[in-house]
Amino acid sequence: MYNVMLVDDEEEARIAIERKINWHELGFNVVATAENGRDALDKALEKQPDVVMTDINMPFLNGLEFAKLLKAELPATKIVIFSGYDEFDYAKEAIELSAEEYILKPIDADELYNVFSRLKARLDDELDKRRNLETLEKYYQESFPLFREQFLIGLIEGHIEPERIDEIISDYGEGIKGEFYAVGIIKLSFENDSNINNDKRRLLSVSLNQLTKERLGSFANYYCINYLGNVIVLGCFEKAEEYDEFVVNLDQICKLSAKLLEVPTTAGVGSIVTELKDLFSSFKSAKEAAAYRILLDENQAFSIKDLEPRGNFVNLFENDNVNQILKQIKIGEEEELTQVIHEFFLNISSNDMALYQLKLSILEAYFEIIKLAKSFAVNDDEIGGMDKDIFDFLDSVESIDELEKWFSVRCFWLKDRINQTRHDSTSMLIDKAKEYITEHYSESDLSVDRLCQHLNVSPNYFSSLFKKNTGETFVTYLTNLRMEKAVWLLDNTDEKAYIIAGMIGYDEPNYFSYVFKKAYGISPSKYRQKKEG
Repeated sequence: MYNVMLVDDEEEARIAIERKINWHELGFNVVATAENGRDALDKALEKQPDVVMTDINMPFLNGLEFAKLLKAELPATKIVIFSGYDEFDYAKEAIELSAEEYILKPIDADELYNVFSRLKARLDDELDKRRNLETLEKYYQESFPLFREQFLIGLIEGHIEPERIDEIISDYGEGIKGEFYAVGIIKLSFENDSNINNDKRRLLSVSLNQLTKERLGSFANYYCINYLGNVIVLGCFEKAEEYDEFVVNLDQICKLSAKLLEVPTTAGVGSIVTELKDLFSSFKSAKEAAAYRILLDENQAFSIKDLEPRGNFVNLFENDNVNQILKQIKIGEEEELTQVIHEFFLNISSNDMALYQLKLSILEAYFEIIKLAKSFAVNDDEIGGMDKDIFDFLDSVESIDELEKWFSVRCFWLKDRINQTRHDSTSMLIDKAKEYITEHYSESDLSVDRLCQHLNVSPNYFSSLFKKNTGETFVTYLTNLRMEKAVWLLDNTDEKAYIIAGMIGYDEPNYFSYVFKKAYGISPSKYRQKKEG
């Protein structure tokens, strides 16, 4: 069933059209009617009809003007124009507006039936195309490489929630499996050649990616993607020993690239991990390994395990605990934040490390909390004042429970500050909006777009925020304010109604009278007569 809206300034005409045919038999529901273009536009945006049938000759906003605005907002909606005026200009303009049909009054039931039969066929055809599985499958296959690339980027950046990885990998990660994983990053060094411009750098990066894919093409367990001018390689291994072969292969690519592209090339190979959710840590350590090119010779691959000493020190950022804590501080419930903090401390306490190592890890995590606070513009004095004795405390603490309590207090403090900051920011935005509306309600061109441009926010975001905080839409709030001003002017001045209309932002006195009557049940002139009587 498709939804239809009927628009005509004559109620009898609307009723007659609605009764002329069996809409349900044709596959349509009449979901709304309107008596003028302005009301019709508001209702159409609310009801989202599939078809709008509108008269041309209407007050305030004629059918063609309404159709033009409607097409801009709802381009997929079909428009049927009807009119009592057999004039070529109307038909020509209706065609320019992409109207589906143009019908002359009086409307014949058979003609109306035929028009909507044709519309039903067109709508069904469009729906079938959208649902056509073959078309969707073709699009999916064509887009699959891009989807996989985005999936791999999400993995190495740590942006995919661990619980969703298995779900997504079934769609976009075919073949990406192993007992062990490692990330390699291959970088071109342009620091010593100022003659290479940005365009050439991009071309060289594309050439490096192609070279890498060709070189590793025989390995089914390697996956290459472009990433910010570098080439990222994911290695999937059945045995941990394959990691060394991975390093050798990237080393050969570096040497081949330096020879063919004539640009120094370095690769960094990150730590080996056993789960895809930990690829972010492997990627992070791969970047650290590649950075050693400033200390060692270029045109080779560096493995992080060869560069940094091994030990039982655990880097907390090799798991998702800290990211989860930051997420729950920003958007989670208190119970969820308590849980992830506890899991964080359980994780580090289960590793065999000295207390001083644990304290250093806690301090590193704490600095991430401070960075989050700064991103929400929390005052530096508040942050500094809270922990002037942080190092003394960490030196004196003796138990993991005491550390967890100390850390939790700071996380919950920041959560409260972020919530307060959001609330203050929202309240300030709504207050500024109301102030602007109060200052400019008398201007006929005042709109939500103009207001949002002044506030530097998007209309969608503002409209949602305004409705949530005031209980009214922008249009309703503005209309109510204008009506309040109109009542005051009618009570306290001798100005004519048409003058008052202009004073409160209505260019058309008739439309002002229409809105006033809709709000108060009587026209402005009768309202004044009643007050005076």
